[in-house]
Amino acid sequence: MNIRMKKLFAKLLFAALFPLLAIGWLWCLGAFFHAFDAPSWIAAAASAVTAVLLVACIFHRRAILPLVIAELAVFAAFLCITPEQRFQNTQWQTSWDKTAKVRKLDDGRYELGNVRDFHYRSENDFDTAYRVVTVDPKRISSIDAVFSHWDDLEIVAHSMLGLNFADGTTIVFSLETRLPRGLEQNAVDGFYHRYCLAMLAGTPEDLYGLRVDHRGETLYVYRINADREYMEKTVRSLLERAGHLQRHPKFYNSLFRNCTTGLLPMLPQAKGLQDGDIRLVLNGLADKMLFERDLIVRREGESFGSLRARSLVPGRCRGKDAPPAHYCGESEAIWLKNR
Repeated sequence: MNIRMKKLFAKLLFAALFPLLAIGWLWCLGAFFHAFDAPSWIAAAASAVTAVLLVACIFHRRAILPLVIAELAVFAAFLCITPEQRFQNTQWQTSWDKTAKVRKLDDGRYELGNVRDFHYRSENDFDTAYRVVTVDPKRISSIDAVFSHWDDLEIVAHSMLGLNFADGTTIVFSLETRLPRGLEQNAVDGFYHRYCLAMLAGTPEDLYGLRVDHRGETLYVYRINADREYMEKTVRSLLERAGHLQRHPKFYNSLFRNCTTGLLPMLPQAKGLQDGDIRLVLNGLADKMLFERDLIVRREGESFGSLRARSLVPGRCRGKDAPPAHYCGESEAIWLKNR
């Protein structure tokens, strides 16, 4: 290879590498201010040093090596942060104070503790209450996929799974951000190990009713298309996952470990949901994805629009009221029959 070819190769390599270094620097910039509990002046100084190295790479390619080392060091320090370390002695907000507590019984059933059953007068005025229930996976009769949209956002939603049992009981599982007291959630912190992941179990009157009746969210309930064997596997998967999170806390991540990417892949026949479909991230569109993959029950020849319209849960505030006849007894959701 002659000198000219070597120079051309070096330029092409730099052209490919520099954008990656710039993206890495942007990630490090966020980490300095959001991931580490360091004074702001230290974060600012670290940002300035790495910015100088990034600019220096344009004029002196030898600066690439120290920049790569610096970015890798920041990433390594980030990976060393553990939930146990970050949330030691944390006082949680009341809504997430207690998460699902699972104990497997000798007969194959499960004891599920901390099943939330709050009674709300408003979103922020409520009485706390918890139940302990015994769950028998063999008694599962159906499973609902639930999507709740807030602020009229169509492409983003909170997803839940409702387990309906033969005795008429419904237990809702919701994978959520567990917030410390005095902290509000924001998307940026969700990328930088600031939040813990919580598996909540609750009654539909709590987890659905809070969103529909007091937050004014738009909530849809769809019946999952699955046979008994798959439903039993899903129940066990949810309970085992809840027990694992109880013993081994995980960080929440706004994209890769959130309410949808962590929960929907547990559905029956859900291997196909992990093939990179963007609607698993833009989770407000995930219901259509389930429809297209024949994972939710529909009438013969029914369109998604028709199914979605009759799967809407009537709300009681912010103008989202729907007449009781809206369902005409057609809703698959057991809990709706008593509303």
